[in-house]
Amino acid sequence: MLILTGITEKFSCKKTYYYSALLFAFTLPLSRAAVSFFILWFVFLFIAQRNYKASWEQIKAIPALKTMGFFIAFLFASILWSSDTGEALNQIRLYSYWIIIPILAISLKKEWLAHLISAFLLGMLLSEVIAYGIFFEVWGFKGRSPDYPSPFMSHIHYSVFLAVTAIVLLNRLLSKRYTWLAKFPMLLFFLTSTGNLLISTGRTGQLAFFAAIAVAVVIHFRLSIKSLLIFTALTAVLFIGAYKSIPLFEERIDHAIADVNKLQNDDYQSSWGLRAAFWIVTYDIVKEHPLIGAGIGDYSHAAKEALEKNDHNFHDSVIAWVTSTHFHNQYLMILAQGGLMGFALMLWLLIALFRLKIEDKELKELSVLMLSVFLVGSIAEPLWVLQFPIILFVFISGISMAGSKKTA
Repeated sequence: MLILTGITEKFSCKKTYYYSALLFAFTLPLSRAAVSFFILWFVFLFIAQRNYKASWEQIKAIPALKTMGFFIAFLFASILWSSDTGEALNQIRLYSYWIIIPILAISLKKEWLAHLISAFLLGMLLSEVIAYGIFFEVWGFKGRSPDYPSPFMSHIHYSVFLAVTAIVLLNRLLSKRYTWLAKFPMLLFFLTSTGNLLISTGRTGQLAFFAAIAVAVVIHFRLSIKSLLIFTALTAVLFIGAYKSIPLFEERIDHAIADVNKLQNDDYQSSWGLRAAFWIVTYDIVKEHPLIGAGIGDYSHAAKEALEKNDHNFHDSVIAWVTSTHFHNQYLMILAQGGLMGFALMLWLLIALFRLKIEDKELKELSVLMLSVFLVGSIAEPLWVLQFPIILFVFISGISMAGSKKTA
């Protein structure tokens, strides 16, 4: 009787994890409340399972989790040399979302992972329907303008989600695993998600998507003249087609060109100019705090101190912006907060994620492609300290590590 009860409890726990993970993946792009709920829910499930010793052994068996632990421990320790405790705690609160990565890694079964990716795509399909309705003014939604057809999050963050969606679909289209009949709805979804990405004003996701296309082409056609021609043709068709037919895309590209022209005249009062200013200020911060950075909470204070010593003839509006917000670049944030040591730990973590030994060929490809989107997107936004992008990273990391386990 006791054995039967134990088996039933384990089966129920497995089912609970499975359906919870499906709902988590589906609601990922749809609800901030769901994000917060599932963080707490997965922690609760882990505690309720009370299988700590076995769980710890499983966690130790995944090298990327060890690396992640070193990185997070260092960032959290940097509160000791942060003078702004309030901001340090806020940053730690955001990184605490990562707590469910090891839980997902050890709890998800390999046979569930394809279903979870499909559930995420289904959630993105629903968000796309709403986004297109906003764009074509079929309906109103939360006061969103047709110029910013992003239903549930900022247009920049939504563009990253769309880039991940489009590259997952493109990879499936290039794969030999699916029949042409199965690929037809994928093709339609790929075209709508790419179109949605191009009508959005999030250049972060657009840039990340084009970079991920290059990675996908190399994965499927190796590095060759053929792959170069395929990449050139595909990106040219998408880019030129979007520029000629989508006014919002044309407008954003023209603005980018104008921003570059301003930079050549040392004018930093533009979207790209402000990002360039962050690079300059971060260089000054690293010179002052080279090894361990200014601390997780003191990046704005360090920027202010750096500009007091050398303002680089920035306009007052640029100085005000640079000293009052995050650095719009995840790599620069880590350099300012954790110095060269923090940056080295970050690179170690990213390399560990890319080197995960995932037996399932498609999952390995998707892991590399989704992480590539994140790597490129992080050049324009600090994706680890923004709620929707954080949880997307958690999802990608969790399923990638789950797929790398030696056991099912």
